[in-house]
Amino acid sequence: MPISNTSLLVIACLVVTALAAYAIFLHLQIKNKQQEVLAKETAERELAQQNLDKRNNGIIGDIRFIAQALITEQCEITEGVLRIHHLADALDSDIMLQAEFSTIHSHFNETRGMAIKEEYKNLTKKERFQQDQQRFRLEETNKDNVIEEAKRVVKYSFDNLKKLH
Repeated sequence: MPISNTSLLVIACLVVTALAAYAIFLHLQIKNKQQEVLAKETAERELAQQNLDKRNNGIIGDIRFIAQALITEQCEITEGVLRIHHLADALDSDIMLQAEFSTIHSHFNETRGMAIKEEYKNLTKKERFQQDQQRFRLEETNKDNVIEEAKRVVKYSFDNLKKLH
């Protein structure tokens, strides 16, 4: 018995409807997967930003602590300048290039090549004496301005730090 045209049309409609339903099902699965991936990426980005903020806040706290030690004369000018400059560079290498920190930056550039730790111990007495005299002269020349800039560092907002993108 031959299949009628109406039966073929009904079967064709059922097949098309089943395929359409399956396509919608697959589309929803893909959409859900994309949302899961987006949510995971967002959570990872937020965690990374939190970790960056925590790191930056720790460094900022250290910078302010050292600046306060400079102000209260609990550490030598050169040691404080070197530490502040290196820590600030870890946050943003442009911070110490600002005009408001010009003496700290200048003192850093003039002293960063000086021998320290083992290298200092390996200098002859004459070389140590010469380096110490050079450092003492620089510290005496820059002391007042470094202290004033250290006071600015303590109050500095660090708003220019970059956020993760």
